[in-house]
Amino acid sequence: MSEKTNHQIVRFVQKLAEKYPQQDIPELFTDVHIRVSQETGDVMAFDDDDNEITRIVVDEWINSPVETDKFFSDVADVLRQVIQEQETAQGEKSLLGIIEPYNYVLENEAGEHMAELYVVDDADTIIIGQDFMDGLDKELDDFIDNLLKKE
Repeated sequence: MSEKTNHQIVRFVQKLAEKYPQQDIPELFTDVHIRVSQETGDVMAFDDDDNEITRIVVDEWINSPVETDKFFSDVADVLRQVIQEQETAQGEKSLLGIIEPYNYVLENEAGEHMAELYVVDDADTIIIGQDFMDGLDKELDDFIDNLLKKE
């Protein structure tokens, strides 16, 4: 990632914080939907009601020749790193004045879920990583099977 791209992404996350500063009564939404277009390089943030919060264009990502899955994986890594740095720079407070827990979610230009980027909850627990829900269906199925076997 170039220095220019890093600066753009940092500014993008800071714009989110400017739009939703810490306050006595936090905003009532739970996800920041970050949509990225591989074709245009647009990076847009939306609230739960699909209202646009802010946007930038990352020139480096316009018409990226990288295959789609790899592109979104790389973009997720970049966004996750910047979001983590910005969130942890706040110390005890979360970056956004949004009711916790809240989520940063990566989506493609059609609004389809691509990755969980970062989750902040009100118990001071922050979950960072790839799709941390991967395998949950199987774990729940195994749990229920074990319960039923015991009866």
